[in-house]
Amino acid sequence: MKKTLGLTILLVAAAAFAGEHQHATVALSPGFDKMKALVGEWAANVPNMGKVTATYSMHSDGSALLEELKMPAEHGEQSMITVYYPAGNDIAMTHYCSGHNQPHMKASGSNAESVKFTATSIDNLASANAQHMDGVQFTFKDADHFTAAWSNSEGGKSMTVPFEFTRVR
Repeated sequence: MKKTLGLTILLVAAAAFAGEHQHATVALSPGFDKMKALVGEWAANVPNMGKVTATYSMHSDGSALLEELKMPAEHGEQSMITVYYPAGNDIAMTHYCSGHNQPHMKASGSNAESVKFTATSIDNLASANAQHMDGVQFTFKDADHFTAAWSNSEGGKSMTVPFEFTRVR
């Protein structure tokens, strides 16, 4: 009887503690809210590359947006992921590149039409001249169309490639 009573008290206390547990509030970021609207599947026909697909999904109780980019078969069916998350009023991201490096970027002062990320650091970069992504700008046209203009740097030269995405579902 004592064991049953002790177990009951323990279970009630655990339930009360769990009920009081609250998630930490995430700072409001209008830009991140705009990015969350990308959840779904998208496709783009990129010049000199072919059909690229992107899938966006929310994770970690709405605090992380996962992007998976898939390149066409002619380019080795590469797949890359990027994780976007609020950082105060800004948005931060880490891009896990097929170039085996990981640029960290931040967007400040986003608005309803665009979010522009700039590299703040890059892990596993072979040298300062090695190929890497150093920025991306999202421009939102409407609920079913957006552009992601990725900026790639190599040998001190930068090239931007726009991906014109249309929602698939």
